[in-house]
Amino acid sequence: MEQTLLLSLATASIAFSVTETKGLAPLRQWASSHSRFLGELLSCGYCLGHWVALGLVAIYRPRPLTTWWALDYLLAALIIAWLAAFQWALLCWLLEKARK
Repeated sequence: MEQTLLLSLATASIAFSVTETKGLAPLRQWASSHSRFLGELLSCGYCLGHWVALGLVAIYRPRPLTTWWALDYLLAALIIAWLAAFQWALLCWLLEKARK
């Protein structure tokens, strides 16, 4: 379970960095001009978090449950993305507070 929590922190950090930081704004603009899907994906932290979580699960293979391996990986990705969504929202709220 510790690995799942750590991967959710990494997912939230990656999703926040890509979707909210000024440094990656040119990447978001470039993606929007080339593909509507990619542009929207890189502008939505919740959406991007799911894809990041899937990638991290493919690399680290956490198994928070001990049932069928495919179900374990799918549920791990969903749990990680769900936890990351709360963390991403918190980071966005803190960023908004810092700008005031």
